[in-house]
Amino acid sequence: MPKHSLRGVPDIILVDGGHFVGIEVKTRTGRMSPEQREFEKRLSEAGGTYHLVRDVDDLIALGL
Repeated sequence: MPKHSLRGVPDIILVDGGHFVGIEVKTRTGRMSPEQREFEKRLSEAGGTYHLVRDVDDLIALGL
C-alpha cells in the first residue's frame, strides 16, 4: 500500500448506476483486517455494498 493510502479500502471498487460497490479478494483462508471490517461497516451504513470473494466463482455469482 502507498504510504498515504486509506487503510481497509477494498481491492476492487466500482460504481454501478451510482451505487458504490467494494469487493475484497481473499484466499480461502485469508482473513479481513480490522480496518477492512471497519470500512465494510462504514460503507454499509452509507448505503454502499461490500462483498468478500474468495475465487472467480464467488465473483461470477455476484452478477456484477
